[in-house]
This record gives sequence, structure tokens and C-alpha cells, in this order.
Amino acid sequence: MVDVAPQAAAQVESATRPSLRRYYVLALLTVVYALNFLDRTIFNVLIEPIKKEFALSDTTMGLLAGFGFVLFYSLLGIPIARIADRYNRRNIVTIALAFWSAMTVFCGMAQSVALLALARIGVGIGESGGTPASQSIIADLFSKNERPRALGIFAIGTYLGVFLGYFIGGYVNQYYGWRMAFYTAGLPGLALAAVLWLTVSEPKRGAMAETFTPEPLGPTLGFLASQRTFVILLVGFCLTTYTNYATSAWIPPFLARVHHLSSAEIGTYAGTFKGLCGIAGTLLGGIIVAQIGRRDDRWKLWAPAITSGLAGPVFAVCMLTPDFATMVVTLAATSFLAGFQLGPIFAIAQTVAKPSMRALASAIMLLMAAGFGQGVGPLAVGMLNDALRGDFGAHAVRYSLLSAAVTSVLGALLFIWAARSIRGDIERAS
Repeated sequence: MVDVAPQAAAQVESATRPSLRRYYVLALLTVVYALNFLDRTIFNVLIEPIKKEFALSDTTMGLLAGFGFVLFYSLLGIPIARIADRYNRRNIVTIALAFWSAMTVFCGMAQSVALLALARIGVGIGESGGTPASQSIIADLFSKNERPRALGIFAIGTYLGVFLGYFIGGYVNQYYGWRMAFYTAGLPGLALAAVLWLTVSEPKRGAMAETFTPEPLGPTLGFLASQRTFVILLVGFCLTTYTNYATSAWIPPFLARVHHLSSAEIGTYAGTFKGLCGIAGTLLGGIIVAQIGRRDDRWKLWAPAITSGLAGPVFAVCMLTPDFATMVVTLAATSFLAGFQLGPIFAIAQTVAKPSMRALASAIMLLMAAGFGQGVGPLAVGMLNDALRGDFGAHAVRYSLLSAAVTSVLGALLFIWAARSIRGDIERAS
């Protein structure tokens, strides 16, 4: 039986907690999350000049953009998340932010491919510690009913970082070179780490949580593996994340090679139509699914399935059309449709997990999807580029990226399958 006294105390504390202070922390952590994606996205805009300077293949660039970053990000994410459940989370986020920002600066200093790869690995190591601890802090600042809105705001950081990465990378590279672009992306993070350290205090752990007894790792993983919805959702999300990361990495080279845009133009078009439209999709996805999901829990997966299923053919048109205006419109539509699923999918992962397992469930979803999406996506497209270059030349990238349209549709089908068991799995979790 759940003890209601701590819940009542948490509600009183929520009512008396200064709202402005809570939202200051939320805003700051959202900016930290945006810098997370800025520092990983800016590399994508710089693929062409880096490739030219070091005389690299697309396969090697795919490794640097994806697998080189995500290897340690995936390996360290869950252990750091477990540490964050026990120690000061503010300190963990601060150290992680400072470390990955410094590694971004070192990317600009790299004088060889090996040093650049090591710096990219360092960015991945630092970023593995930021998101789980940030989400845990937010959960202790906002009540159960406030949490979806708060985490929806936090999720904006994904596409805000993409937007900034494309713009900063595109413009700074064109006028000052790719090394200065890395410096411009990394240095603000070092300053923000100091602000976070000086102005944010560690919140009381569990102040907004239900009363529960933490379970060991083994039983936790066993329960999550027994939840059919969680397992199918995880696989589907890996596939749709492939779509997001493959396009994030190779849309800039696509715009350069196929449509002959300059670096600054790539920053404008990719930043505006992928970044801003992704933000719109993420916001509306959380709002719409929160409303229609009240009638039937299955809509929490049906809606992302519809938008992900539509994103596939729309993106195929984006790749194959020779018309620039049609390409821009379909790129914007794809980003909106792909962003729609983000909030609902993470909400479902929380809902089908027991209260004592929610942080780990979130970390598993995030890290497995990033491991497959960012690790495999850019690399697979890079390998396809090299394989198809003999037949299609510079236009090989448009056909390689069609793989992202396929994975979006496959992910949608898995979301529909997962919806069949969601109501029973929610009951088990509660």
C-alpha cells in the first residue's frame, strides 16, 4: 500500500516552493541539454571541410560522427545514471558539462584524425553524464502532474541544440573555418558550468516521488524485460532514432553535394527547417498525445506510429525530388513528424515501469536508441555513400539516406504492435 502522507507533504512543498526558482533550474538544465546536442550536432555541419582537410572517406566520417561518439556514451550512461541516484546530481551535471565542452574545444585543436577521434570520444563520455541526472533533478522539482509539461520543455533542448549546431557550424565555418566552429560551440559550455555550480543547489531527493523501496538492478531489468510494451517500444525507438541521427549527420553533405549550398546556407536551411520544425513537432506531440491519450492509452502509441509512418514517405520525396522548394518543404515536414514522437515515447517508458525503475527505464531507452541510432545510422549511410559513389557520384548520398525513410516506417509498425499490450503493462506497473 502506498503511504499517502509523504505524497501530501510533497504537494504542500510543491505549493510553497518558489515557482520562479523551479523554472529557473528547468530553463538552465534545458540550455545544458541544448548544448549537449549542439556539441554533437556541429560535427555534422563540418563533415565536408574536415573530410577535405584530412582526405577521409565517407565511411570514416560516419564513424567519427556516430560510432566514435556513441561508444563510450552508451557504455557509461547507465553506470553514471546509477551514480546519480546516490550522489549529488548538480555536481555530476556540472562536471559532465565542463568535460564535454572542453572536449569540443579539443576537437578544434586536433591535428590528426586520431586526435579528433579521441576528442569525439571525450565528448561522448561527458555527455553520458548529463541527461539522466538532469531529468532526476527535474523530477524532484515538479510533482507527478507537472512533470510531463516540465520534461516536455526539457525535451526542446534536443532540437534547440540541433538548430544552434547547424547555424553556428554553418556560419562560423564559412567565415572563420571549422576549427573556430568547435571553439565557438565548446567555450559557452565552460561558462555555463560555472553558472550551474554557483546558482543551483541539489534538491531534496524524492521530494516529489511516490513512496517506494528501490529494487536491485537484476530484478529491475527482469521486470522491464517482461513488459512487452517496453521491449517492443525500445526496438521501435531505436529504428526511428536511426532516422533522426542519420539525417542529422548527412543532411548537411546532402545539401552541399546535391543542391550546392554554401556552408552558411546549409546552416540557415538545415537549422531552420530541421531544428525549428523539430521543436514544433516535439511541443505539439506532447500536448496532443496528452489530450487524446486520456480516452485510450493506446493513442499514446498510435499517434507516434501515425507520424513516424508518414515521416518515411515524406522523407523519401525530400531525397528524390529535383525541385529545391519541394525538398525544403518536405524536409520541414519530416522534422516535424519525427519530432512528434519524442515526448510520448519517453512518457510511455516511464508509465510501463514501476516508480522505482523509472530513471533506469529512461536511461535504457535513451542509451540504447542513441547507441543504435547515432552509432549505426551515420556509419551505415557513410558506407552506402562509398559503395554507391561509383554509380551515382555526389548524388549517392540521396539514395543512401533512403534507408532512414525505411527505418521510420518499420518503427511505426512496432509502435502499433506495442500498443496492443500497453493497457495490461500499465496495470502491472501500477
